[in-house]
Amino acid sequence: MNEKVRFFPEKFFILIALGLVVFSPVAKPAEVTVTPLLDTPNNQTYYDKLLDSVRGAESSIRIMMASANYYPEYPDGLQNRLYDALVDAKNRGVRVRIVLDKSDWSEEITKTNRKTAQYLRDRGLRVKFDDPEVTTHTKTVIVDEKVVFLGSSNWNFPTYTETYQANLKIVSGEIGRFYARFFDAVWLGETPERLRLPEISGEKSIIPLISTSESRAYYETAKQLIKDAKKSIDLVLFKITRYSRYGQSKSNLLTKELVKARNRGVQVRIVLDVNTWSDEINQSNRETALWFLGKGVNEVKFDSLEATTHSKVLIVDEESVLVGSSNWSYYSLAENLEVDVVIKKLTPVAKAFVTYFEEVWKRAEIPSRIELSGTP
Repeated sequence: MNEKVRFFPEKFFILIALGLVVFSPVAKPAEVTVTPLLDTPNNQTYYDKLLDSVRGAESSIRIMMASANYYPEYPDGLQNRLYDALVDAKNRGVRVRIVLDKSDWSEEITKTNRKTAQYLRDRGLRVKFDDPEVTTHTKTVIVDEKVVFLGSSNWNFPTYTETYQANLKIVSGEIGRFYARFFDAVWLGETPERLRLPEISGEKSIIPLISTSESRAYYETAKQLIKDAKKSIDLVLFKITRYSRYGQSKSNLLTKELVKARNRGVQVRIVLDVNTWSDEINQSNRETALWFLGKGVNEVKFDSLEATTHSKVLIVDEESVLVGSSNWSYYSLAENLEVDVVIKKLTPVAKAFVTYFEEVWKRAEIPSRIELSGTP
């Protein structure tokens, strides 16, 4: 996976007048711009677009990030350059607020976030930690309540330079205000508003999704999209965990829906991550791959050990895309704060993700019996 691959977001730029479906009620028609930001190793599309938006911010920047690193030994590096832009924004009067995750599931991430928070506070930025009882797994930035970045990218150097990531830049006042309200609730320590998931119709739509312990929007949407699939399902995920003792876990139920789709004639292709740094993720994905193969879902691949595939993308019938921060595991589907979005029947957006998936699929490998047994 050493070949440099660059996707040009402008090629897939769209401007469409449509009925923007939020949660309740249906929003008024609005103009929406959607730009896929699809990163491969050494291709920092997400970073470049984000930095431009931060530098152009006029009134507010809200950031909700699962993990954010600070590199004192590289003061002019990519990540510190982004922090410099946030400080510059604050100095010109932009209201900058940052929420970072603090939880007991990863002491390393919490330690890293504490160091970053202290560095940013020392430079005059306002930083808070989420409720320690909740894992904030989102990777979301809202600029001027209009420009939204969301997807799989945390803020660290490997994310920008060594991994496969899938993000979106959405320009929409209604979507921006929707996610801003969610951020403000978390910032104030309040329970986010209870959300009612809309019907997933066949019409063109952009549906912003927020998953909380009270509203599992991603799970319900993914399940419905898979059930509605007619021709193809392409899935690239950092992690799928199945639970042998918990048959009704949401990740188990989603994998069963994929098997049902395959049995009714839908082509199902899956790419999972394997890496050199997490035996737990590797083991989960190997067990899941074996389960799929045993159920007749044969088109399952692993990415290369040389690169991490951190994307979370579901593509249905090459026309609808579900993308965001959610993995298929218990906490991601049942407990975490997650932010995702479903793009329905917007061909230019779907085409970008199909092209991206084909590139990942081409470079992924069919796992050998030795690899599936736990020896890469």
